[in-house]
Amino acid sequence: MKFNKKKRFKEVTVKITPFGFFAFHKNKLIKKSIWKKQDRVKNYLKKADLLKEFKGKVGKAKYEFEHIFGSEAEEFSKKQNIKFDFQEFMVDFAKQKIKNVYSKDRLIIQAANMYEELSKMINMFYERLSEWYGLYWPEKVKEIEHVEDFTKIVGEEREGQSMGFDIEESDLDIIKKTGEEIKNLISIRSKISNYIKEEMEKIAPNISKIAGHNLGAKIIAAAGGLEKLAKMPSSTIQVLGAEKALFRHIRKGAKPPKHGIILSHELMPKIKRENRGKLARVLSSKIALAAKVDFYSNGKKERWEEMLEDLNKRIGEFK
Repeated sequence: MKFNKKKRFKEVTVKITPFGFFAFHKNKLIKKSIWKKQDRVKNYLKKADLLKEFKGKVGKAKYEFEHIFGSEAEEFSKKQNIKFDFQEFMVDFAKQKIKNVYSKDRLIIQAANMYEELSKMINMFYERLSEWYGLYWPEKVKEIEHVEDFTKIVGEEREGQSMGFDIEESDLDIIKKTGEEIKNLISIRSKISNYIKEEMEKIAPNISKIAGHNLGAKIIAAAGGLEKLAKMPSSTIQVLGAEKALFRHIRKGAKPPKHGIILSHELMPKIKRENRGKLARVLSSKIALAAKVDFYSNGKKERWEEMLEDLNKRIGEFK
């Protein structure tokens, strides 16, 4: 859209509408550009670029961005003989706005939630199936400590003497098939864990190193996204996941929580129990800093080495 360079205006009002781009001088239309139907949404969303086109081509221009609705839109369209389906445009515009809100951390949030749900399902099935299979071979089930080890033996015929019940082959067969389903769930959880690791290293490498991939993803999910986490104070990060305990403290005066999901950090079991609250404070401050670096650098800057070094020094104080 070319502007008449011979004629310069002291003040121009520029209006970007769903159906075109218009420039006014003292309420008089001096320039217009009617968009094609297929270009309306694209041009409407590019309002900043369109305004730059006028910069320097007129005097001290006044720029104005407006939606035109109702009778005002009707009157304007009559004057300019413009026909368009406003409702159709707004639907397309809403779709584009929603699409532009997309960010990668939303996928990580869903993956983290799926990982948690699968873990709950696996533990629930393991508890139920161990009781079921334990009726047949209680001595063997008692030896098992981990669900992965349990899936290797569930459904096998027992050896030697046992105090368990004698069951039919069809009973043992359904127990074995159920054990295979648990094995499939564990396999899916492992794949999701690998996916979380890969994506976290791309968008939140500093959080991944400080908190770990899975815990880092859980913290981002609990915060509602990487941007919210980056803008969150460390004191809030410390108690993420302990909302119920926090509300009990506020309502009933119970003891305030010292930590939330951050308690599952791999360093927690390595220190004395009474020092976990102190470690939670240190961890939350490091995670808060890591989140800021990851969000504002789009995952391109890595500061985790110095943060991790300082964290390890502090750990020595708590042991």
